[in-house]
Amino acid sequence: MLTAYVVHTVPGRARIRLPSKRGDALFFGRLEQWLLTCPGIVDVKTNVRAASALLVFEGQGDLAQVAEAARHHRWFRMERNPPPLKTVGASFSDHLGQLNELITTTTRGHLDTHSVFFLFFLGLGLQQIVRGNVMQPAIPMLWRALEILREMDAGTRQ
Repeated sequence: MLTAYVVHTVPGRARIRLPSKRGDALFFGRLEQWLLTCPGIVDVKTNVRAASALLVFEGQGDLAQVAEAARHHRWFRMERNPPPLKTVGASFSDHLGQLNELITTTTRGHLDTHSVFFLFFLGLGLQQIVRGNVMQPAIPMLWRALEILREMDAGTRQ
């Protein structure tokens, strides 16, 4: 069953988020229609890109009652605390890990991201030498290639 997270509540309003349905316009259209049938809800505004629904209640409203109805009708289960957002660095690291897995699988273990970056910087450094740029930027390119090679060597020793 889907999980909806309560993002915030104020008297008469609540915002819930269903991150697993981000971009699913059909789902949010149906959800909006269903939520409008719930007792106490007078308006619903959904945002497909943000994967959220703003619930406007009559009077104080009862979010717990909506949560129970949603669970009963198998729309979603509601939790009060949304999961922490991933940092940009963590997201990038996840994608880099997926890229590493793809490269390793595709090359049957002959290459990984460290190997690709090593070859990339080695190539850039050699290109700069051919162009006559021996001190700048050839040296930093070759230095980075050696750093990556050293990291790769340290990784295989562990």
